[in-house]
Amino acid sequence: MDDMGEHFGKCALCWNETVLELSHIVPKLVIRELKKTSVGAIRNTANPNGTVQDGEKDYMLCGDCEDLFNVYETEFAKAVFHPYVRGESDTFNYDEKLFYLLTSISWRSLYQDLLDFVPNHVVGIDALECLIESEKIMRDFLLHKRTDIGTIENHIFFFDQVISMEGTEHGISSAEARPNETMHRSVSSYTSCDEVGNTYFTITNMMGLVLITYYKLGPNERLVNTKVVNGIGTIAAKNQQMQSSACGEFSYMMQNATEAASSMSENQKQKAIERIKKVGEDIVNSAAYKDWVNDQNIKR
Repeated sequence: MDDMGEHFGKCALCWNETVLELSHIVPKLVIRELKKTSVGAIRNTANPNGTVQDGEKDYMLCGDCEDLFNVYETEFAKAVFHPYVRGESDTFNYDEKLFYLLTSISWRSLYQDLLDFVPNHVVGIDALECLIESEKIMRDFLLHKRTDIGTIENHIFFFDQVISMEGTEHGISSAEARPNETMHRSVSSYTSCDEVGNTYFTITNMMGLVLITYYKLGPNERLVNTKVVNGIGTIAAKNQQMQSSACGEFSYMMQNATEAASSMSENQKQKAIERIKKVGEDIVNSAAYKDWVNDQNIKR
């Protein structure tokens, strides 16, 4: 950082040494929608007693690369994200711009995770080599140095309303889990490796619109009506099926949310209650309230 408060460094995408901007890992439009539709303050599961005003971001991209991504994010908001989370449509036509945007989101998350994975030996050598090579392939694609991303696949799974649950996963019983609230009222992105099943991926939850970019698909993965092609296509929030290592991450997210809720101090719980009271009867029209009701009505 210089005396003007500007951050100089190498842009993660174009590699130019220049002023870096604060880049969101998950597009800011998603965080904006979450804040707009929340009853109270947004909280981070890592620190449930504090509130946050924005999503994860870092000095990562130069201004030109940031602007490049912003153009695609606007199209994504209009064509898919807003119509889905606002319940306006369940079928979405798209073109190559969606594929580019999805690749950019997973690339940002993967790049950040590799900064931790490489020095700290978080994953095995096979997985690490695959992730490093995938980051390079995606970066070249985003820079228009290549027209495809090889065997890497982008998938969208629409996490619809859960109406029944049973059993226990990750230590969280069906009675404790709040799947609708957890998935529809949260934003997260990270890379995970199932080294037993030979499946490596980055998963990004955007209020129930779940992007999963697979860098390696194991033999037991089964995905139906989730793949996004690099071109013109249609994807719908219905008739989707997933038998995947990524499904375990849903349980992991619910576990984190449950543990965070139980860790909230009495003082913070009271503040949350007061915020809800201020909303008054209008709360019944909120998306957050509807998810809460749906969780209460789950058949267990």
